Formats: sequence, structure tokens, C-alpha cells
Amino acid sequence: MSRIFEKIYVLFRMNILIFVLLAVTVIALFAYQNGLDVIEPLYLHDYPYLMAETDSADGGASAVKLSRTDSSIILDYELKEGYAYPYVGVKIFLGDGKTRGRDLSRFDSIFVWVKPRGEGTVRLYMRGYDSTFSRPGDETSLKFNEIEFFPLEETYPAVFVPQEFRVAGWWVAENEINVHKARVDLSNIPLIEIQTGTNAPLGYGTLEIKGLCFKGKKIEKEELATALVALWFITFFVILVIRFFDYSRERAANNKKREELEKNLRALEIEKSEYEKSSKEDPLTGCLNRAGFSSVLMREQENLQKNDSPVSFVILDIDHFKHVNDTYGHMVGDEVLVNLAKLIQSKIRNTDALVRWGGEEFVILCGDTPIQNAQFLAEKLRMAIENTQLIKQQKITCSFGIAEMIVGEDPKRLFERADKALYASKENGRNRVTSATFRHTR
Repeated sequence: MSRIFEKIYVLFRMNILIFVLLAVTVIALFAYQNGLDVIEPLYLHDYPYLMAETDSADGGASAVKLSRTDSSIILDYELKEGYAYPYVGVKIFLGDGKTRGRDLSRFDSIFVWVKPRGEGTVRLYMRGYDSTFSRPGDETSLKFNEIEFFPLEETYPAVFVPQEFRVAGWWVAENEINVHKARVDLSNIPLIEIQTGTNAPLGYGTLEIKGLCFKGKKIEKEELATALVALWFITFFVILVIRFFDYSRERAANNKKREELEKNLRALEIEKSEYEKSSKEDPLTGCLNRAGFSSVLMREQENLQKNDSPVSFVILDIDHFKHVNDTYGHMVGDEVLVNLAKLIQSKIRNTDALVRWGGEEFVILCGDTPIQNAQFLAEKLRMAIENTQLIKQQKITCSFGIAEMIVGEDPKRLFERADKALYASKENGRNRVTSATFRHTR
């Protein structure tokens, strides 16, 4: 009877822990959805750091007059011919208004109170400073994160999310911005501009602007999810520990179950063996990972030292892989990795080791292979990849770097030489093979 009560007590204790964990999770999610908000308003009627602007800097002749009321600012303007796209607006300076602005990237909603007295669109610019291309004192070099909308078709206030902004194409072309830098970035905004839109009619008009408001969360969604997952993991770990001790006491009191426990231990050994095997493989491509690569490398090093058998190291990198991920999504990127691994496996020997080194980089360790043969293999692979449709969206190519292992050489040094050769391939136009000792030209 005491044994039965003991089991009931153990079960009840576990249920209490799980119930508490569920309650904490529900409360945290509810608080996140209905609270934990960070709201930062920017009301312009008494904001000192702003000024009206016109198209005069671009050769235009438009005019504007700025006035303040108790709750907003009023822009009375006249759009005139002179500039191809006449405009007027207001500049709102944040921070020092030049290089150190406000980090607005943590907000997920932007509210804009603007009322035009007339038709036409309104442009909202979040001007970003980035030290890699912005020039101090040159306002035109601030990134144009923009959105253009019809206020009369929006709610009041109009509500936008950062994903709806885009970087102005004309600004990217004019400043020759790298494609990786031509993304919306609200992490340092020293200037906000609200202007009449591209299709605003010529003549007199009025814009009434109350201000803006930025809304976000005190804690990021990813941070909350990570905390909850960690809490669940810790709780279940505690439950497992409790169960382990309970099981140990029961095992000590009942020797008759020893045979069953030994059977369980053997099953665990098998599971451990399978786990060790899976831990050496990349789960996506089925290739070796770095852990699996280490044992193969040690074997080939020993073979080189004892038998003077040449070992070559081929490293390859998918050209413009980040563009594939950014353009078509990570599922297409994964498809590239899987299909590329299958193609390479079909072209190399069973004795060669294919390793996913990380991201879009792969390594092929070729035993009993001098660098000339490795060069031939790499060129064959390069052509096969170029001529194979790995994904339907676009052609995929790879750049290669090759090095032959020297007796007694540190593997890090071998990798550095091959990596430099790979870098040379990329510098010379990608989709090519370069050797650490001589360069092969297509």
C-alpha cells in the first residue's frame, strides 16, 4: 500500500511542475500580447528640432510656410514648376541630426498623423546614417528608407511596419551602394522627412502633421521564445533528474528487475553508438561535419607520414549564395546545398571525404591524390555544377581552392593555403579553380 501512495505522490509532484510551467508560459505570452509595449511619441507642435523644406535645393521654385497650432504643425505651400518632381515638406532632426540619430529598428509599428487638404500622396523618409557609405556633413549620403502612401486611403493615424519600407532606387544608383548595403536599416536615424508625394498637383495646398509614434516591445519575440524554451528545457531536466533518483531507489529495493535494467542499458549503448554516428554527419546534406572530418584527416596525415601518399585538400564555396537565400528564401538555399552535395558525391571516389565545412562551404579531402589530380577533379566538378540545374530559379556556380598537404604541416596552415586559393578564385571573377601553388585558368 505504501508503494502505491509513493507512486501517486511522485506523479502528483511531476504534474505540479508541468502545471506551473504551463501557467508561466501562458502568463508570459498573454503579457507579451497585451502589454510589455514601448511607445515613443514624437509630437511636432512643440518639437524644436524641425524645419520646412522645398525643392529649391534641386532647382525648384516651390514655396512653403510652416506654422504651429496647439496640437500640430501646418505646412501651407505652393507647388510650382521648375523641378521635375516639385515637393515641399518638413525635416525632423533626431539625435545630433547628422551622424548619431535614434535606433528605430526595435519598433514594429510606426504611426503617422498627417492630413492633406487635397489629393495626392505623401512621402515618409527615414534617413539612415551608415559609416561605411554616409559622409559626415553630406545630407544626401544618408540612406533613403522610404514609403509613399495616400493619406486619404489610410486610417488616421496611418500605421506602417518596417517591412513596408524600401530603399530609394535612385539613391542607390546615385551613390553606387553595394547590394548588401541597399537594404532597409532603421538602426541609426538622424533625420525624418515628410514630403508631398510624386503626384501632388501643382498649386496651393496644405499639410497638417500632428506627429509620429513608434511602438514596439520591451522584449523581442525571439528573446521571449528563447527564454520559454530554456525554461521548458530546465524544467524537464529537473523532472528527468527527479525521475532518475526515484528510479534508482526503486532499483535498489527490487533486485528482481536487474535483468530488465541491464537490457535497458544495452539499448542505451546502441542508442549512444547511433548518436555518435549521427553527430559526425551534417543533418541537411548527409555529408561529414567537422567532427567527422577530424578522424578522416588524422588517418590521411598518418598515411602521408608513413607511406608518403599524397593528400590534397579541395575547398569550394557557392557563388552568391547569400543572394539566393535573400531572393528565394532559405528553403531554396537548402535545396541548393542538398542537390550540390548529391552531385559532388556522385563525381568523387568512395575513398574521398566530402565535408560540409559551414554555411555554403564544402571541403573534399582526397587521399592518395597529388595536387594535379585534385586540380583535374575540381575542374570536372566546377563544369558539372555549372551545367547542372540544381534549382529551377537560376544557375549555380562554385569557386574552388586547392592545396596539397605537406608532411608535418599543421592542418590549419593547409586550410589557410586552400582558403587563399579560394579567395583568389573569387577575386578573379568566381566560377573558377585556383591552386595554392599554381593557378588554373578556364
